Amino acid sequence: MQSRLHRILLTTLPAFCLFGAAAAQQAIGTLYASDASVRGSVMLVGSGTSVLSGSSIEAGRQPATLKLERGGSLLVCEGTKLSINSSQNGREMMFSLNSGNLELNYPLGTEADTLLTPDLRLLLPGPGTVHVAVRVEPQGDTCVQSLSSNASAIVISESMGDATYQVKPDEAVLFRAGHLSEATRSRQNCGCPTPPQVEVAKAAPPALADPKMPLQNLPVLPAPAAVLASAPPPAPRAEAPADNSAKPPEANEPHLAVEAPFIFHGDDAMPDMREMVVMLKLESAKKLQMEPTVLPPSAKANETQVAKKQSHHFLSKVGAFFASIFH
Repeated sequence: MQSRLHRILLTTLPAFCLFGAAAAQQAIGTLYASDASVRGSVMLVGSGTSVLSGSSIEAGRQPATLKLERGGSLLVCEGTKLSINSSQNGREMMFSLNSGNLELNYPLGTEADTLLTPDLRLLLPGPGTVHVAVRVEPQGDTCVQSLSSNASAIVISESMGDATYQVKPDEAVLFRAGHLSEATRSRQNCGCPTPPQVEVAKAAPPALADPKMPLQNLPVLPAPAAVLASAPPPAPRAEAPADNSAKPPEANEPHLAVEAPFIFHGDDAMPDMREMVVMLKLESAKKLQMEPTVLPPSAKANETQVAKKQSHHFLSKVGAFFASIFH
């Protein structure tokens, strides 16, 4: 494969004699890539690398984008090595692709670009928009795809023959072993491989609690198994010392017994019971006997009752007097 590519370069380089020493300093575009490598003449500009004519770009694990000075861009797919040369005025370009994937998307005037593979030569004439994807397998199978916005004719010829093949718009053609006679239509994607989709697990958010719902009716969310597994075991509780004060007294242990009468006067104001309550420690064998004593009303209460009776007697006489007048 490599020798055939060399033969192609030897046969086509005379046609690009203008790509000489003067073209070696022609800036082609700016490369934007995180892990791509460039061999040849480059200049660091801004956040990218300015690639000059005669350089080669090798993409790493991520595709590399080359923004062309004349407009448009090239997408060098991961693991692909591409060599670029341009004419002295920078209007015509020649690309060399040994194996890998490539996508071209740029406007083209009246000029024509050329893409060389080990077995085929692709001619991209203008005017129009070039939007083409190319894939070259190590064994020689070549896939050429005219993408949706492509308006340029793709004329393919063998490096050692005169036969030609034109890829129609929105068509992908696979050339087995790089031969035009083995051309078959394909539904494959000839450009950069589509990255696998990353599936993200979606969990429904927990339902918001209703402020009117009782607390005992609220749903209890189970803790994740990972959290339960990583949670440290609960520390053992220290036993509280025994409270000897709650222990009933033994038979020979000294104890205190209190007997006190409660006295109640019916005509006294309601006493403040908080001042009369006393914390008593009773013995376990006996019960506190409470013997209430009721005393007769005091002298003040007697005088109040006599005054009430006299007032009632006087009012009765006044009522009888008025009743005799009106009757």
